[in-house]
Amino acid sequence: MKLSDKKSNIIRTEFNWKNFGFSYNNLDEFYRSQWQRKETSFWYLLYRWLWALFFLSVFFCCLVQQFTNGKFFIFFTNWGFLLCVATQLLGVLLVTRWHFDIGAVRSSFYEVSQLRKTPRLLRLYWLLYDLAMPVALVITTIYWAFLHGKMNKPNRFPVLSFSTHCLNSVFMLVDFLIIGFPVRLLHTLYAMLVPIVFFCFTLVYYLCGGTDDVGNHYVYPMLDWTQPSRCVITFIGIFILYCIYPTLLYGIYRVKRFFLHKSVESDRSVHRVGLI
Repeated sequence: MKLSDKKSNIIRTEFNWKNFGFSYNNLDEFYRSQWQRKETSFWYLLYRWLWALFFLSVFFCCLVQQFTNGKFFIFFTNWGFLLCVATQLLGVLLVTRWHFDIGAVRSSFYEVSQLRKTPRLLRLYWLLYDLAMPVALVITTIYWAFLHGKMNKPNRFPVLSFSTHCLNSVFMLVDFLIIGFPVRLLHTLYAMLVPIVFFCFTLVYYLCGGTDDVGNHYVYPMLDWTQPSRCVITFIGIFILYCIYPTLLYGIYRVKRFFLHKSVESDRSVHRVGLI
């Protein structure tokens, strides 16, 4: 009964209106892996650099090979991958600053925490992560379920396509299992702004006579605005995915917190400095 009450309390707390925001007590979790016990970790620093270099190198390769007079930027895949790049670059910046105490970020951590306000860079990192994670999963799902082999154009760069439609989600999921900061279900509403903006863009782009990189009058076949009902169905389907994936990610987050609570959290509490 107590366990059931505890779960119920967690769910109620999760939907508190304050969780629309980006305030959090244990700010060190943004700089450290959930799995590390010490204040700094060379292996986590190395990991962050490897992940950032992967996303950055793939993005530049795609940009060079697929720029096509700027048409590169009309595709949702590239929007999502760019979000992943920004997230990973900011992540490696934060961890590098923490590891080497650049700008006395560790030395002044207690004073910053006493202000009871999450620094802007941490808020931005949290927001970017909340945007990039579900976008990566949605892109992978939509592409392999509905678009792979069905688009009216050749797949000229299969390795890059595999990286941006599959490895993007694999790398982000691995990262999700390693990071230490929390998941908030209400942040899903921010993530939903991405497909809303993209759908509006595809409509405006169509009305302005825009074409894709091979001359089709749509960005994606399923977003052909000569068939508006099909576009609306696509929009609804993506929103359903945006309900499913954040819920699954939140469940994974709660599970990893549960298993680490006794084995890691007690050890880290000796080093942690957070808001009270």
